[in-house]
Amino acid sequence: MSERRGQLVTLRAPADEPLGDAGLVAACAAGDRAARGLLFERYVDVVHRFVAHLRASDAADVDDVVQATFVAAFAAAARFRGAHARPWLLGIAAHLAFDRARREVRRKRALAAVAERASGATTSGDAVLRRALPVALAALPEPLRAAVVMIDVLEETGADAARALGIPEGTLWRRVHEARQALRRALDGEP
Repeated sequence: MSERRGQLVTLRAPADEPLGDAGLVAACAAGDRAARGLLFERYVDVVHRFVAHLRASDAADVDDVVQATFVAAFAAAARFRGAHARPWLLGIAAHLAFDRARREVRRKRALAAVAERASGATTSGDAVLRRALPVALAALPEPLRAAVVMIDVLEETGADAARALGIPEGTLWRRVHEARQALRRALDGEP
């Protein structure tokens, strides 16, 4: 009976042999800080070049995605089932970069819609918006204000924002919806 239940992975290679990706990621999963540093050093340039090509954005934005990639990789290291870490890391980086781009587009659309409504009332819509939006935000009940600021201003993911606020994700999105409606009404001059 030769049933295999798991894969044996060497966490320490002999001194003259470099540790393979599977062993390195397994050591990361075990909390080995040196392994995390080695994985980072081994792949940070590749991940950085990849993200820079995906995100034609400023260097700080690229650096944020690269950092988030390695944080996510370290958190998910126990679930790694491959032999090579490079495609795994690039997949994580692509997911994070695309997610960030989607959030950015949604945020810009929401802000543009609010600005468009405010500018329809006067010729100096931007000035009105700059004055009216903080007042409208301050008038929101605290739970609604916290939810909309976490999502639209701080650009947190729904799961992270809900966790930070200690509420279910569905409740978070209901509060964000209610807050956005209240802000639109306030900026349109409705009671």
